[in-house]
Amino acid sequence: MGVTEQLARFAIETPAGFLAPKLVESVTEKFLDTIGIMVAGAHSPASRIVRKTVAEAGGVHEATIIGTAEKNSLTHAGFVNGVSAHALEYDDNTPDMGHISACVVPGCLAVAEQMNLSGKQLVEAFVLGFEVAGRIYLGLKPAMFDRGWHYPNMIGGLGVAVAACRLMGLDSMTTRMAMGLMASSGNGIRKNVGSAGKAFHLGNGVRSGLQAVCLARNGFAVDPDIIEGMDIDRGHQRFGLADSYAGHGNYSLARMVEGLGGEFILTRIPTMVRMHPCSSVSGAAIDGMIELATQHDLKPADVEAIDMTCHPRMLMIASYTEPSDSYRAKFCPAYTLAVALADRKVGLAQFADERIRDPRVLELMKRIKVTARDDIEEDHGWGSGETGWGAVKISVGLKSGKCLSGSYAYAKGWPGRPASWDDLCGKYEECAEGILPAQQVRDSIAMIRHLPELRSVRELAGLLAQPT
Repeated sequence: MGVTEQLARFAIETPAGFLAPKLVESVTEKFLDTIGIMVAGAHSPASRIVRKTVAEAGGVHEATIIGTAEKNSLTHAGFVNGVSAHALEYDDNTPDMGHISACVVPGCLAVAEQMNLSGKQLVEAFVLGFEVAGRIYLGLKPAMFDRGWHYPNMIGGLGVAVAACRLMGLDSMTTRMAMGLMASSGNGIRKNVGSAGKAFHLGNGVRSGLQAVCLARNGFAVDPDIIEGMDIDRGHQRFGLADSYAGHGNYSLARMVEGLGGEFILTRIPTMVRMHPCSSVSGAAIDGMIELATQHDLKPADVEAIDMTCHPRMLMIASYTEPSDSYRAKFCPAYTLAVALADRKVGLAQFADERIRDPRVLELMKRIKVTARDDIEEDHGWGSGETGWGAVKISVGLKSGKCLSGSYAYAKGWPGRPASWDDLCGKYEECAEGILPAQQVRDSIAMIRHLPELRSVRELAGLLAQPT
């Protein structure tokens, strides 16, 4: 069997009943985190535009647009919810695989609500979709990213397609067709990172994955072995997904299926939860700056200069030097350090337009220097040995002549400092505040905690909608 066939058959033919407690814990944490962000993200500028656009297009009311009183078709609702899940840069990040949850959670929710499926079916499909998506990217990294693709669109969309096929009870050949259609449905490019285009990538991945399944279910046929290309010098058939997105020879098909059926990625690779709504790589620096400011009661007026040294890869991700808008502010290390010192908090309010334009923050930024360390070799994952992309050293020179410094390797929410269920509940409540009634928030948290026991996903979707 080829790689595409092995992955499709694994997703469809794995018998139900594999949900071990550790696996359920990982899934429910991802749903709690991602759903909370979707509630808040539905009211972001990007999601408002997408909501308006799909409302104008119209569609049957099949699935809830989370955090609103609106419903739309399966693909439209999935599109909006995918944009909402990523618009705030608050969703999780699985090391070496990126923002898969922000695609697969909204995709699975939309299908399970439309079909009135159980929580157990939802969780099992999510696990299998996440597994296939993660394995595909593990075989394509780092070349796919280095060639300029913002891969969560394609990788997450494949996860959505596979999970949706499982939820709909489709066979493995139809799943292969859905994967082939998704592979031809576009991808994100990195130049759009730092704009609303990044959230569009995720939403478009959800929409494309769902549309691919609907087409395949209705008999639309494409190449059934889309990942692998034929080993020929010329002709179209060489250019399967792997060759097209990673380049000839810059991938490992074997890695995509190695150990398939063993321990799931969800328990094997811990996910990084973002406790600050900005670039993942900035988390340790933000926590370190807040820690220094709190320990020494620092105020901006006390500071002469701040020097931060970081991993070279960090500045490839958080690459902006000016917070020209809220999107770029999230990828501007100097800005996030400045508000971390000034506010001792980096939450949703710190990326409001009035805050990023505050002249006091902009003046403080002028005293902050961020440089990459020249004694670290660049790596392509979240850490090589004991060094991670987010590891930083911060030195604060005070006007009094004193110098304070600290080294910070882990942010709260990273595997080295994991977030607890209570931490995630606090984040969920922050995201839902002023959008959903308090009782709905409490009830939805309880329902997500026991997701595999839920009789109908429609019950949860009802709690995630604004009262009319």
